[in-house]
Amino acid sequence: MTYQDHLRTLAERAIASISAGEAEDVYVVSFFIDNERDDPRQPTLTIRYNTEAQCRRAISDASDEAEARWNYAFWLQNELTVIGDLTRDPDGAAARGQWISELGLWYDEPTDPEDWMTTVGPTAALIEANFNQACVQLARDLHSDGVIKNAIGKPVPVTLHELEYCEGIARRTEAANPPGLADGFTTWVRTG
Repeated sequence: MTYQDHLRTLAERAIASISAGEAEDVYVVSFFIDNERDDPRQPTLTIRYNTEAQCRRAISDASDEAEARWNYAFWLQNELTVIGDLTRDPDGAAARGQWISELGLWYDEPTDPEDWMTTVGPTAALIEANFNQACVQLARDLHSDGVIKNAIGKPVPVTLHELEYCEGIARRTEAANPPGLADGFTTWVRTG
């Protein structure tokens, strides 16, 4: 199984696990991208979602309704899966390592700090770019194949994000969704 296949299998399973009662209230799916142990060779994808009910509850704690709606910090912390986690998804972690090696981007931890700046830093950026693109493609495929719509009952945006929001997050999210579907999120990122 390829790494992209592994991502797809676990993402489909996670989205399908949303109960029918909860699905009616879902307005967004979260693709939270992080590096396990702050290691760029160990990117993970955590899939969650948020509901209209949670958004209404969070308004009193947020600066405004848009922040309650789009800032991950105010969302349900309902982890459906963590793909590539060394403990929770060891098969995915192994597939990810193989994928990075096949891309020619695997590196050993340098002992000389100078090597970090000249070799590892640029390679880590390439791993991040490739992982982000794999997640964008995954979201596109889940939309185009009807996986999200079938599980939730309607099309909802998939936000690809980290803890901090920036223009790159907005661009990746736009690329991952049908035109206009993520406009609320991307507008908030760009103006918030």
